[in-house]
Amino acid sequence: MHNNRSCSPRCTGTALLGTRKQNTMRRTHPTAIIIGLLSVLGTNAQTLSPEFASAGYALTDLGTITDLPIPYGGLTIRPSSPDTLYIGGAANSPTAAVYKVPLVRDAATQQITAFAGPAILHAPAPNIDGGLSFDANGTMLYTRYSMNEIGQLLPDNTTFSVALTPLGVASSVGSHAFVPGGYPGAGNLILASYNQWSLYTLPYTVATGGLYTFMNSTAEVSVSGIASGPEGIAYVPIGSTAFPVPSMVISAYGLGKIVAFEVGADGLPLPATARDMVTGLTGAEGALIDPVTGDFLFSTFGGGNRVIKVSGFELPTTIAVSEQPAVALRMAPNPTNGTLRLGLDAAQRIDAVEVIDARGCVALRTGRPAANTIDMGALPAGVYTVVVRTEDGVRTARVVRE
Repeated sequence: MHNNRSCSPRCTGTALLGTRKQNTMRRTHPTAIIIGLLSVLGTNAQTLSPEFASAGYALTDLGTITDLPIPYGGLTIRPSSPDTLYIGGAANSPTAAVYKVPLVRDAATQQITAFAGPAILHAPAPNIDGGLSFDANGTMLYTRYSMNEIGQLLPDNTTFSVALTPLGVASSVGSHAFVPGGYPGAGNLILASYNQWSLYTLPYTVATGGLYTFMNSTAEVSVSGIASGPEGIAYVPIGSTAFPVPSMVISAYGLGKIVAFEVGADGLPLPATARDMVTGLTGAEGALIDPVTGDFLFSTFGGGNRVIKVSGFELPTTIAVSEQPAVALRMAPNPTNGTLRLGLDAAQRIDAVEVIDARGCVALRTGRPAANTIDMGALPAGVYTVVVRTEDGVRTARVVRE
């Protein structure tokens, strides 16, 4: 099978995009491997732009993953399993699959510091590229290169693959992401065409059982020359330093960098707002926001096949920012199997209690709860933010629903 990525007729003249697979799939020559590793590990190979370095962001190379077939594809962390990384292995090939990798988190900061063990097969995902996600019901979606399809693995292990060309998405798709709550276009599914250098919105419905049905694309934005070869897509946690308005980052494989954009209508990037965040990369691929810390992680396809972390973002909640600073909220037990007691003053007036899921959507809302207790038993397992709005301000805390 020929795995080269070829440019679309409209997008010619960029040799890197046309030779991506040619340079990364040939893994048998030791010299080629050494050169690829040196390109990533060499001095100043991957660098935060001065704007973001001075704003307090930090770059950490987490390294390679034992037993994960190369090249690496898309990656994600399910809020219900915050200590497990899901990542594509043998990306773009018929034998590609999604693997589970245990994570090590710092006891104080909860930031990911290492991988706790080797990769373990989760499920086949033939030709997975830079897009991988799970919805709240457990359906796994992944983008398939170069057949321009989006694959689905349902909770009952039924598999489907949907052709995207008839829906108006140019061949071939590279990545996808859902727009979190609190951003323009919240809930929209965004697709990125690797070859066409464009991002699209794709309307969808979800049936009982988790099957997605997709409709014709309704909007398109070109990032040609700005974030050419878009692969990973992630939405910057609201309130993060140097991001005064809702923003997103894109892994631009074709340009070897991570590019930040303000978010426009429908959750698509505004090209005129592009800012380079990380440069000097080889094979920028998948992208995710850690649901626990807000750190941005991305994988590299080739270029040493590594996972890289950028820290310094706010926690990934999209609740509105109060004019008064939020203070910590006491609650127990945490983790909880459903019932949660809030440590509130009985005399304090409560305007509302909200439980926000990892996408920033309000999963539960109530007035003052009886006996200062809320029931999260109907919510799926995952990491949530509990927000209590009082006459004196806002109190917040994070809770794990087991």
